Amino acid sequence: MALNKKKEEKKIEDHEIKVTRAKALDNGVTMFDAVVNGVTIYGMNYRILTRKADGVEFGKVGFPSKKSGDQYYNHVFVKFSDADIEEIDKQIDALT
Repeated sequence: MALNKKKEEKKIEDHEIKVTRAKALDNGVTMFDAVVNGVTIYGMNYRILTRKADGVEFGKVGFPSKKSGDQYYNHVFVKFSDADIEEIDKQIDALT
């Protein structure tokens, strides 16, 4: 007898985000520090990318990572919603 389990959609929580420092680099990447829900994360990066399929631009947040062998592993990870990424973009623009 097989059990039928429905997959539950996971809701992405809204986060309280405050960008505390931002520096734009020459290659289009912006390095920044942020306080997310009371936890300070240093060394994050933000860049604007374009999807090849439809040409839509979107923001991407990268987290500090460490190289082990040939792979990189994040020290910390936060699942940001689209609204969170837009808020980060606004705060970075205000600082740079």
